[in-house]
Amino acid sequence: MDKRKKIIIYNIISDLLILLSAATAFAIRWARRNYPMTQNRTVYFVMTSDVSGHDSGTALSIIKGFVLPAIFIFAAYRIMLLFLSRRGVNVKIRRICAVSGILCAGTFLTAIVIFKAWRYPLIACSVKAAPVYSEFYEENYIEPSSVTVTPPAKKRNLIVVFMESMESSYADVENGGVFEKTPVPYLQELAKTHTNFSHNGNVGGGINLEGTSWTVAGLLSKLTAVPYFAPFLKKNGKTVCLPNAVSLTDILSEQGYTSIFSIGSEKQFENRDAFFESHSIEVHDINWYKKNGFIPKDYQVFWGFEDVKLYEIAKKELEVLGSGEAPFCYQFLTVDTHFPYGFKCSSCTDDEFDHQMMNVLSCADRQLSDFLRWVQTQVWYENTTVVILGDHCYLSAPKNNFIEELSVLPPEQVEESRHFLNIIINPSGNLKNVPETVQKNRQFSSFDIMPTILEAMGNTLSEDGIALGRSLYRNVPTLVEEYGRNTVETETMRRTVQYEKLK
Repeated sequence: MDKRKKIIIYNIISDLLILLSAATAFAIRWARRNYPMTQNRTVYFVMTSDVSGHDSGTALSIIKGFVLPAIFIFAAYRIMLLFLSRRGVNVKIRRICAVSGILCAGTFLTAIVIFKAWRYPLIACSVKAAPVYSEFYEENYIEPSSVTVTPPAKKRNLIVVFMESMESSYADVENGGVFEKTPVPYLQELAKTHTNFSHNGNVGGGINLEGTSWTVAGLLSKLTAVPYFAPFLKKNGKTVCLPNAVSLTDILSEQGYTSIFSIGSEKQFENRDAFFESHSIEVHDINWYKKNGFIPKDYQVFWGFEDVKLYEIAKKELEVLGSGEAPFCYQFLTVDTHFPYGFKCSSCTDDEFDHQMMNVLSCADRQLSDFLRWVQTQVWYENTTVVILGDHCYLSAPKNNFIEELSVLPPEQVEESRHFLNIIINPSGNLKNVPETVQKNRQFSSFDIMPTILEAMGNTLSEDGIALGRSLYRNVPTLVEEYGRNTVETETMRRTVQYEKLK
């Protein structure tokens, strides 16, 4: 090979290495600002699911975050070489190629160390390992088929509002939160005046266990009382999700309920459709609403359509359900408060705070207030239990944690304060005044939500709970209270014979 061809090859290799090095360096910076990269299991499970239907702003964020900066650095590098060449400087391309190779290896190694990337193969191995028989499941899993759920004489309707990333820590310090001034005063007041199971003596909530700490995992664990641990399986060409587990909606379906779950995004993201459709839930997503004329066919903002529209749609659908004969279970998931920065819609005009996420939370608080005041005027409200839940805690990124940044508390105290919010409004008559000894200073998780909701609706359970959940109305220890968080996570985040039987 002649010298000229070698120089061309070295140039191509060094160009690619420089471009790759720059892209990797900026990608590290971008990811640490936008994603919870320290939560390896969460990242793994999300990335191995169906991610179509993602936030429409992600592609632009990637382009701005590291594609364009990498191109700028590469262009600067080429301009520098051209300048040196024209000044008569003898640029040794082989040496540049070697240096760029070292630089590229260095940035990749940096990414591996920062993101603890060696954990991903270990997680993959644990997911695909041979199932082990679990003594923990044997001793603590209450087989749903062994639990008799007796409905009240008059079945109560149920509305569940899953609020994206809603934490009890958003309350002010005086009421158990972490901020000097709360961005969610209405939610804070609701928690103080209605049932709020709490980890402290004030406004509080539940623990974000592994396998429950992102949207689909939060929904699955709160509705079935089991964790998310590679729950999907292909059967006859169709993806199903724990068809042998029993969800809240499966139980209500047997009682004659109409169950609808409403979301302003695409249902297939993270295989949510497989979960919903495996468990007696009719899903209304953005595509369903476009098809049925609720939303213009070409409309798309953020994850689909914003919450101000979702609440109005919820009112219309509840009017229809409320006029029917059958009891209803209507659930919906908000999205405007999604990490990393939330979505500031046209109705968010009051910039009370200096941080966008705080203003978005404030707007979400007002929207919920308007919706609940409307619900309370409806003729069917007296026979309806309303539950407000954070689907999980805010997924803070290593370099983007507004909670810690804006809190008046020290970082370690902030982290201890972070719990998903839960509020139960208008439960069955005998549960409207829950003693503080039952309601406060509890340690519980998403698993405990499903049996708790069933009892809030006036159902009687023949056992203290279902699956891995325990009703918080019963003064019995939850699994977290009995074993501690670390043990519960260790025992549920491995492939077991019992969990595999749910698939």
